[in-house]
Amino acid sequence: MVILVISLWRSHPIKLTRTLLVILKKLHRTSSVERSSIEGKRDSDSTALPRANAYSLFSQLLSSPHDIKSLSLIPEISFDGLPYDFEMKDILGEYLATDENQLRQKYSVLFEVGDEGPPAPIREDLFLAQPAKLREDLVRFYEFFGYELNEEFQWQMDHLSIELEFIHFLAVGELKADKDKLSFQLGQYDFTEKHLNNWVPQLSKKLSILDESDIYTKIVIELSRFLLDDFGWQKETISQVDVAGG
Repeated sequence: MVILVISLWRSHPIKLTRTLLVILKKLHRTSSVERSSIEGKRDSDSTALPRANAYSLFSQLLSSPHDIKSLSLIPEISFDGLPYDFEMKDILGEYLATDENQLRQKYSVLFEVGDEGPPAPIREDLFLAQPAKLREDLVRFYEFFGYELNEEFQWQMDHLSIELEFIHFLAVGELKADKDKLSFQLGQYDFTEKHLNNWVPQLSKKLSILDESDIYTKIVIELSRFLLDDFGWQKETISQVDVAGG
């Protein structure tokens, strides 16, 4: 078994200060709903690491090949412990077999250049036509959990690769936290709902229309399926009880 543990190359390590742990407790209740983890289903010790690895893998695959070095990954990576089916061997093999210059060209054509902007923007803010307060909400999430982007990446905090890395960051936090794992679990749930499920399925459909055979289209299609499975599983592991009037 090969365990993939990818470092957070665009951010600083997580800092679980006492102040942060106090603030995190605010996540447990939203409006009149009390939320808690169903530990018999969540099993963080078994599921957090392979989930973190999967998110980190997608993050690297969807990073700009102009900005990062070649991936030193192998097709035999295992994600044992994931609570749902997940298979990336063929797609990963195709990606690793593609020439770096081709990857850069494909990436630019789809995500970065165009007379009227890129055909399929890979930044949430651009894809959704810059909705009000989107970036402010991202800042709140990142600052709340102590996720600090290095200066050269702060301008693209809404890039899909960075958003996926943030979920990786939270899953690692869930695994490492001795206290209050719930806050990291709820952070993953809320961020996925607000900043991934709201646009990645649309991005997948758009790419399928543009070029279904492109390697990046295949990656995003698989990501969209993965997010659907992972969010459904997350929902099953979190209890939400109406406590209005209590």
